Amino acid sequence: MTDTPTPLLPIATGTRVRIVIGMLLRRHRGRTVGVAVLFLGASALGIVLPACLGRIVDAVSTDAGLAVIAGWVLGAGAGAIGAAVVMLWAARVLTGLVQDVLADLREDVFSSAMRLPVSTVDDGETADLLSRVTGDVDAVAEAGGNVVPVLLSAGFAIGVSIVALTALDPWLALAGVLSVPFYVLGTRAFLRRSRVVFREVRVREAARSQAVLEAVEGIETLTALNEQHHALARVAARAEDSIRMQVEGVRVRNRLFRWINGGELVGLGAILATGFLLHANGAITVGMVTTAALVFHRLFDPVGQLIFGLDDIQRAAIGLARLVGVIDLAPQKDTAIEEDCVASGVTRPVDGGAPIGIDLQDVGYRYPTTGRGISGVTLRVEPGTTTALVGASGSGKSTLARVIAGHHPPTSGSVRFGRAATASYYVSQELHQFRGSIADNLRLVAPAASDDEITAALVAVGAEWAVGSLASTERSAALDEGRIQQLAIARALLADPAVVILDEATADVGLHHRDAVEAAIRVLRQDRTTVLIAHRLEPVSTAEQIVVFADGRAAQRGTHDELLAADGLYRSFWQAQADGVTEQPGPAIDIR
Repeated sequence: MTDTPTPLLPIATGTRVRIVIGMLLRRHRGRTVGVAVLFLGASALGIVLPACLGRIVDAVSTDAGLAVIAGWVLGAGAGAIGAAVVMLWAARVLTGLVQDVLADLREDVFSSAMRLPVSTVDDGETADLLSRVTGDVDAVAEAGGNVVPVLLSAGFAIGVSIVALTALDPWLALAGVLSVPFYVLGTRAFLRRSRVVFREVRVREAARSQAVLEAVEGIETLTALNEQHHALARVAARAEDSIRMQVEGVRVRNRLFRWINGGELVGLGAILATGFLLHANGAITVGMVTTAALVFHRLFDPVGQLIFGLDDIQRAAIGLARLVGVIDLAPQKDTAIEEDCVASGVTRPVDGGAPIGIDLQDVGYRYPTTGRGISGVTLRVEPGTTTALVGASGSGKSTLARVIAGHHPPTSGSVRFGRAATASYYVSQELHQFRGSIADNLRLVAPAASDDEITAALVAVGAEWAVGSLASTERSAALDEGRIQQLAIARALLADPAVVILDEATADVGLHHRDAVEAAIRVLRQDRTTVLIAHRLEPVSTAEQIVVFADGRAAQRGTHDELLAADGLYRSFWQAQADGVTEQPGPAIDIR
């Protein structure tokens, strides 16, 4: 079976990447110019050493005397020291510039990632965004800190060396040009192939990460369906694809080695042969030939660094294109209050009051790129009751929850609440501890809440541990995942919504906190219309209605007892989780 990764988030064009980098550099215009001047000066001083060595050869061959030779030796030393000092100065200034530019880029990327609509992230593989804000940021940072100084030094050294060879004798410069076809052909072949290879490496790494995430997050459902071996096989297949592309990248680099070594051999041989002919005709001295050979030999390292640096530059360029894709995809910045509301799960102002019902008629939603989603869902949630949505990862249950919450507008059908002004309150598995005190965290949804109201909400969800901190205005210390989610449920109580949606609210809560969080959720569900999504079926069993999803459709529905009495997916899930299914023997798969 072929496993095709789902489409990912967009990747910016090279032109767009250059525009963004130019904008970042213009924020630091003075230092950018200063870096260019310093590297040019260091490269010019680097020519002093081979020039002085050539003069020493001429002085020795003409018996110019010890004083003359000593003078050129001192000149060579001064040139080498000066080049080293200026290069260190240039590198120091460049390091500060690169770090500031990278800081700006990170800020733009993370800010944009936080503003991406939920539907945009869900449209591709979740791990793609994760790999961009981690792996791609790291790749660009590594290139900026290690590769850019080397490449700038190499570029200026090559330019200054070509000018120096031409000044010695144009024929010597033309002889050195014979190496250029080897460099050009090798580099073109490298770029043509590596551009595809390194892009595929990043894509396949993201696909592998996605397979691992889905296997870990859905382990209970996969075990219930006895699909764990298929999930592991999927991880292994994607890992093998990633490794194969990385091996191909090594082959591409090895081919480039041969072209570079051939160019160095031909170029140096041509310069020595040309120098011999020119000296035989009296056009240049032996010292000038020596200088030309040393200058060309001096190019070996910069040319190699420049070409082999293309490997890292390719990775960084792909990473930049992926990061700029995130920046361009994000909408314009919202206000800080709106961002806090989105992060905390508040879709829009929530009205309390008596419980109301939810009517879904033939609801469908399809992600524009992947075509995944739900279709033909007709469902009635009675006022003040809980409807649980269960199913395997990707079955459509969370998509439906987000359609009800208003995160995704349905592409077909309708979603109606009992009152036109009603909006739902959405609590996800994501854990958010906001800046500020405990009271500040809770007043995000109810700015006018009194201390007594906040205390009552905390006590109701079993968070008495936080009551003593309400008087403090200091930023609260980092909390564990269970306490963070207890605060999230206390916020929901303060908001007092008529409809609450709980999308796997205990998924990221450790076992030692799960009972406390589930007890808080039971309090929140009382006298409210609730849509509950969960992999674990024990809390689901108390729901008045349970809907089992498969392939984007409602495959079963009924109460816990009714579904247990029927032969279907729900009974398989329940028996597997209740009895603790023992895994059947299967092939040993290394997913490292």
